[in-house]
Amino acid sequence: MGSLRFVGLGLGPRGISLEGLQELRQADVAYLEYYTNPHDPSLVRELEKQGVTNLTVVDRAFVEDGKSILAEAKSKNVALAVPGDPMIATTHTELRVRAIKGGIPTRVVHSSTIATAAASSAGLHYYKFSRTVTITRESVRKLSQAYQILQQNLLEGAHTLLLLEYDVAAGEGVSPVDAFRGLLAAEANFKLGVVSPRTFAIVLTRLGSEGERCIAGSLGDLEKGGFGEFPQSVIIPGSLHFTEVEAIEAICGTDKSRIHGNSEGVKRPAQTLVPKYFEKTKKALDSVRGSLGEKYDSVVENVELYMRDAQGFLANGDDERAMLSIGYAEGLLDSLNFAGVVKIEW
Repeated sequence: MGSLRFVGLGLGPRGISLEGLQELRQADVAYLEYYTNPHDPSLVRELEKQGVTNLTVVDRAFVEDGKSILAEAKSKNVALAVPGDPMIATTHTELRVRAIKGGIPTRVVHSSTIATAAASSAGLHYYKFSRTVTITRESVRKLSQAYQILQQNLLEGAHTLLLLEYDVAAGEGVSPVDAFRGLLAAEANFKLGVVSPRTFAIVLTRLGSEGERCIAGSLGDLEKGGFGEFPQSVIIPGSLHFTEVEAIEAICGTDKSRIHGNSEGVKRPAQTLVPKYFEKTKKALDSVRGSLGEKYDSVVENVELYMRDAQGFLANGDDERAMLSIGYAEGLLDSLNFAGVVKIEW
C-alpha cells in the first residue's frame, strides 16, 4: 500500500528538517511545489546534495487538481515538498482530506512558516498577533474585509500580519505599496480612523533567505517603495510593549522616535455611528416638537429616554445596546412620520 507525505521545507534552502529529508529520500515519488516562494535552483541542488534525487518540480495547478498525486499514492510512497509548513495552505489540507477519504495513509512533517517567522524576524511577541489577512491581486482593489479585520485587531491591541500574494508562475504579486493604498482607500470610504499616512508598519522581504530585509516606518514613508524582491509581507502592530519597540529599533534599524503602536485612537464602529445617529435624531425631534400635541408627549419622552440610554450604553462600552437604543429612538419618530402625524425631513 502507498502513502502521501506532506513535507515542509521551511524558509530558505536549508530550512528542511532531518525528518523531512528522510521522508524525501525514502519516497518512491517526490514532488516540489512552488507558489508563493520564487523558484530557487539552489534549493533543488541543496536537496540533491543531501541524497534527494527523485524530485520533480510541479506547479500549483498540478497540486490543486491532485488526481495524479492521489493515483500514485494508492500504490507508491509519494512525498509533496512545500516551502514553509505544508498545512498552512488550504490547498494541501484539501488534498490530504481527499487522500484520507480514499483510504490513503497520510503524514505531515511540519516546518517553520511565515506565520511565526514574521513575528520573530521583526522582534514582536507572537502571542500578540490576532487574525491574519491574505491580500490577493483581486482583493487589493477592494480591501473592505481586510480593513474591518485590521480594525478589530487594533481595537484588541493585537498585531496584524498581512500576507501578500505572490504568483511564481506569473512572476507578479501584491506589493506592500499596493496594500497600503488599498487600505487607505478603504479608510476614505469607511472613515473609522483605522489607517492613515501616519500608521506604523513593518515590511518583511524574503524571510529565510540571505536577502532578508526588515523595513519599518509610517505608511506615508513606506509608500515610496524600495523593498526589494518578492515575496514580501507586512505587519501592522497594535499596542507595542517596550521590549518590542527596542527590538524593532535594533532589528529594522528604525529610529526609536518613529516607532509607535496603532491601537490608540482607533474607534469602535458604535463610537462613530451612535453620535452620528444621535445628532440626526435630535435634529429631527427638535424640528417637529412644537407641532405635536399633548397626546404624543409619551412618544417624545420615550424618544428622549432612548437617546439618553444610547449615550449611556456607549460610554460604558455596551455598543450593541447603544446601537439598539438609538435605533429605537429613530424608529419611534419614523412611526409618526409613516402615520402621517408629522413630516420629518431626515
